[in-house]
Amino acid sequence: MIDTIRSAKTKRLAIAALAVVGWVALMLRYLILVTVVSPELVSPEVLVRYVSFFAVQVNFLAALVLTAFAFKAGRDEWLVHPFVRSAIAVYAAAVLAIYLPALPALLALSGVQFWADLLLRYLMPSGYLLFWLFLVRKAGLRWYDPLLWLIYPLFYLAFVVIRGKMSGFYPYPFIDVGALGYSRALLNAGGIMVICVGLGALAVLIGRLSAK
Repeated sequence: MIDTIRSAKTKRLAIAALAVVGWVALMLRYLILVTVVSPELVSPEVLVRYVSFFAVQVNFLAALVLTAFAFKAGRDEWLVHPFVRSAIAVYAAAVLAIYLPALPALLALSGVQFWADLLLRYLMPSGYLLFWLFLVRKAGLRWYDPLLWLIYPLFYLAFVVIRGKMSGFYPYPFIDVGALGYSRALLNAGGIMVICVGLGALAVLIGRLSAK
């Protein structure tokens, strides 16, 4: 019994540490955006651009869920429900899929920007996926859940395209309508959606196999 309690406490401490890494990564990325990338912009515009990055949003959700896991005991809260945790795992995997081709460029960076990008785009998504794989209860996931998980990325893309049309700012070059045109940008976005559905189906399969 004592060993079980100690094991549970160790797990919560480890998850709490990962949550802290996530909050630190988010803070570093915001400070870099304010002081290095866009120091000429007024504060509200910097904040909007900051939250326009999918990786930032996913890291925020992941840090929130990890914090809830570390400090909340209830199993019925929405933050600790398998559907929510698994959705964020799919989004974290999508972040890795998007940024892995850019890894050589990241290795050319140095200082705070290197660590911020490494934590935000690679280590935190990987850490969350390990958390989901080994510690998250996955029973109850349904085969149509990947389609429901797609709602959030679709809203995100709609927001980015509409705001980009008004402001001229697009967080990612592959959805830059101004540079690519609508047909090419929408084709790229469709490819990302297909990847998300595929990752979601894989998550449901893993969940069903682990439940057995």
